[in-house]
Amino acid sequence: MVEIDIASEVQGWFVGEIGVWTGHPGGAWQRLGNYPFPVHGLCRADENLLVGTGYGLWEAFADPARRWVQLHDETLTEVVAVAREASGAPVAAGSYGVAVSTADELGLPRWLSLTEHLSPNERYTNTLCLAPELWLAGTEAGVLVSSDGGVGWERTDLMGSPVRCIERIGDAWWAGTDDRGLWRSDDGHTWKRVDCPTAAVFSIAAADNWLLVGGYDGIYRRDVDDVWKRSGPRALFCCLVVDADIWVAGADPGGLWYSQDEGRSWHRTGPFLRVCVVCGPMGGGGA
Repeated sequence: MVEIDIASEVQGWFVGEIGVWTGHPGGAWQRLGNYPFPVHGLCRADENLLVGTGYGLWEAFADPARRWVQLHDETLTEVVAVAREASGAPVAAGSYGVAVSTADELGLPRWLSLTEHLSPNERYTNTLCLAPELWLAGTEAGVLVSSDGGVGWERTDLMGSPVRCIERIGDAWWAGTDDRGLWRSDDGHTWKRVDCPTAAVFSIAAADNWLLVGGYDGIYRRDVDDVWKRSGPRALFCCLVVDADIWVAGADPGGLWYSQDEGRSWHRTGPFLRVCVVCGPMGGGGA
């Protein structure tokens, strides 16, 4: 087995596939323990990770020898997206909605749904984007927002289509839908469709003067003149992360790819077949 410097991995890359893997694009990868869970969400905090899986929510560590800590109870069974609110507390989401936890008398987490009152499609949450002033949830029904930390939720004018990704880029929010392309909002409530060559947008990222989206048939990049070009292999890219001069993309199926020349060439890395989420050195990820 390849030995990896644990101290450096605290600031390294993490990939969610079957289990969580740590390493570097183009280099060696090592799985964090023998946990064969399908991973859908990752969120970094200091030396640990929140890991959303098909079997609940876990806390994992950069040290592969450390055991994962179970954070879910019997009500939080499948986690598609995970984030941290301003206090650092975890927020989990999935097919049963958005949930937060409080400690019981034994100090164990007990989870409370914040969207139980909504319709089934509004509850089914694919992605979370939490800012101090506004929470955004991308659901099967569209984008929902909360201005009070998840206590109350409002429908936006981007409804009627499943939303797969939401990213905060600069002062704006960007959202990708299954069948209506790419959208932009300055306030989270009012959305405007953005010209994009693909109607299905599963991932969004920004790199200097480039805007990147991942669709059914590959990655598209938009330059400062608003010109779009295809980039990379033809695959369904469900996560995109940019860190400095490295662009990383996860395909399902298709594995993990990276580029160091602004998307002109891409290289496959690691033993991965289906990558749903990547967490970069600065904490960036994809749902």
